[in-house]
Amino acid sequence: MRRYRWLVLTILFVIAARLAFYAAHSGLGTDFDQLYFAARHLTSGENPYPISSQWAYPLFYPLPAVLVAIPFTILPVALARPAFDICSGILLAWALWRVRGPYALLGLASGAYLLALAWGQTTPLITGASLIPALSFLLVVKPNQGIALFAARPSSPAVIGGTLLLILSLVILPSWPLDWWNTLHHQNEHLKSLVTRPFGWVLLLAALKWRTPEGRLLLVASLVPQTSLPYELVPLVLIPSNAVEMGIFALGSWVTCGAFGGLVDRYDLAVLVEKTWPVMLVTVYLPMLYLVLRRPSNLIEQQGLVSITREASANGLPAGPSSG
Repeated sequence: MRRYRWLVLTILFVIAARLAFYAAHSGLGTDFDQLYFAARHLTSGENPYPISSQWAYPLFYPLPAVLVAIPFTILPVALARPAFDICSGILLAWALWRVRGPYALLGLASGAYLLALAWGQTTPLITGASLIPALSFLLVVKPNQGIALFAARPSSPAVIGGTLLLILSLVILPSWPLDWWNTLHHQNEHLKSLVTRPFGWVLLLAALKWRTPEGRLLLVASLVPQTSLPYELVPLVLIPSNAVEMGIFALGSWVTCGAFGGLVDRYDLAVLVEKTWPVMLVTVYLPMLYLVLRRPSNLIEQQGLVSITREASANGLPAGPSSG
């Protein structure tokens, strides 16, 4: 049981945090509401994309994301929100613990993750799924970040499972790719790649570590269009390789969330992103770029570091950062 101690405590933290938010804001909708009501319309035989024009923002998610939300429609939306967020959080916690180690669970104490939890985002779901081959088909739920996560850890199950889910979505609603493409061209001023934002081009230096999963993750994430809001930082939880590095990520994301929270009620989304971006770049992206650039980039270096780590562990000495 001691082996599972930190995992169990983290899962209890996720459940407690989401239920506390639910108790304080039980009537407050989240971004998951879009998927929930789109799934309700889809199961009623309606095309959710034209209907989404009546909402505050169009349905930017592809139809596979709507299909994933269907099981949650057996619950009232007020209960489906925390149910989805808790399931996503448990998956992320288990995947990080199983693949990266107990230190990685510190990522769930980051401002980025807790904002994603409170806002009903899918980034925790796909980040956890990327580490579990049997669930990697879920990367198609959010294609922009999914591509970055796939680039970091490409696998046959992700390709096969994702393709099958896409085929199923086309059988259910053949017109959805065109409907989705048209939807993406409305109210999309906030969707930009990071390299097009001020000094975002510096993230292209991650290409120097293309041979590492972390280098590919950061590089591709900097190229795909995204909202650049703090919850989009969650996939970067895969970059730190020890508790100190994870603490740097968590602290930086909290600073970003603090800046974001101070501006959220004062500007529209596009302006809000522009004003939050400099803080996000300095406190999260540049530190993560530094961690990526100091990674061993070839197999010989990685094997050497692993040998040193194992020898230090055998002698009872601190192992230092692993190659991740």
